Amino acid sequence: MLGYLDLKHPFYADGAAEREVFLAWRGIRVVGRIAAIVNRAYNAFHNDKSGFFGFFECEDDPDAAAELVAAASAWVKARGCDALVGPANPSTNYEAGLLVYGFDTPPSVMMTYNPPRYAELLERTGLAKAKDLYAYESGVHPKSLERLAKFADRTRKREPQFSERPVIIKQMVSEVALVRQIYNSAWEKNWGFVPASEKEFDWLAKELKPLVDPPLARIAFMDGEPAGFLLAIPDVNPALAALNGSMANPIRVLRAMMIGRRREGLRVIIMGVKEQYRLRGIEGVLFYEGLQAALDRGYKTCEYSWILEDNELTKRTVRLMDAVHSKTYRIYSKPL
Repeated sequence: MLGYLDLKHPFYADGAAEREVFLAWRGIRVVGRIAAIVNRAYNAFHNDKSGFFGFFECEDDPDAAAELVAAASAWVKARGCDALVGPANPSTNYEAGLLVYGFDTPPSVMMTYNPPRYAELLERTGLAKAKDLYAYESGVHPKSLERLAKFADRTRKREPQFSERPVIIKQMVSEVALVRQIYNSAWEKNWGFVPASEKEFDWLAKELKPLVDPPLARIAFMDGEPAGFLLAIPDVNPALAALNGSMANPIRVLRAMMIGRRREGLRVIIMGVKEQYRLRGIEGVLFYEGLQAALDRGYKTCEYSWILEDNELTKRTVRLMDAVHSKTYRIYSKPL
């Protein structure tokens, strides 16, 4: 499996991006790390000159944090960038943001986690808030779907040309092409978005395929045209935590397998509708069908993440399920 820092990863293919990794040492001991990233695809799409940082880890050592941020800043500036933005690991298509609120519960699958002190370490280097990303959480039970059911029924009656269905795993190649078209169109005006190349999207699909439970992945159509997409995946983090980083201990492996079968939680990782089809109720139908499938399959909780702090439409929709704001992740920036 290719890691996000491996230059063979499709994120870096065809010169779309480059990166450098820096370590902070105190004596003979490594006390911190950071990756500096130039995402040329992002800058071309936004007509921008931003450089990014990510994969930040540091002991409670302000001097080390300052040196790491300074090294990343100098590296991206030498490549023509006029701002440093992050964390992005390595872009918003993957893991992004520094956790600044919601430390009392573990992270959901493919979401970041860090000690509370990281915010102070980064802010002391001159980085300031650029945008907050929210996570919401709700229970999965019949009552939470009552309002959505009425909403979905009205939408179907009002929009007879609307249809939706689960993804067809046996047609994965054509399904991935459909989803990529929706993804790159529906998110193109979102803050921080960068289109995923065909190679990159295929890689992402292969990574997610083992987690996909088909009824929890829904494609919406208007007059037969792809219009929207929702993907929810099981939260495998509790099972991974039970392994404690090792596959060698058979007791831990058995415990992880038992936890993984419980179907406790899931995360809505993607939900988007093409701009021309918004405000017609499609979002509510996708949420309803996805959560009804989750209820039928025994899931207990759902996290909706991440949602831009100013995305009022999606925030209103998730609140229909009595979802509450559970975590905040922050993207920082500073001029160079």
